[in-house]
Amino acid sequence: MTPLIMLIDDDLVSQFDMRIKLKRHGLTSEIISYDCPIEALRWFEKWKESNGVFRLPSVLLLDWQMPKMNGFEFLEEAIARAIPLNEMDIYMASSYSNCLDEAPDEIKSRVKKRFIKPLSISNIKLLYTNLCVKEKL
Repeated sequence: MTPLIMLIDDDLVSQFDMRIKLKRHGLTSEIISYDCPIEALRWFEKWKESNGVFRLPSVLLLDWQMPKMNGFEFLEEAIARAIPLNEMDIYMASSYSNCLDEAPDEIKSRVKKRFIKPLSISNIKLLYTNLCVKEKL
């Protein structure tokens, strides 16, 4: 089964760039994207109601700074809503190298890696390598 990747980034240009790089340099995958973290939370609520019709993403690639809710707030809200984040590889994408410094320890522990935007090819390869290792376990 092809992995499902969810992108959450309010910048449509960054979203487009990530989507292109993921498709061009990675394994075949299905990508869903949201420019609003609140809409992404609604998708997870629909996933919970779907009784297995929707697949849970294998990878969550999340922007740090977004209007309405930043990446940390999104993860805190997902935890509060009992979204099984431990079943996903979570990556934080940001233009700021210190974005994880402000995160609570519980959030830091759930983020596998922070990527500087725009994503490099080595970041994409790392993401897919981690995904392949996880799928084999």
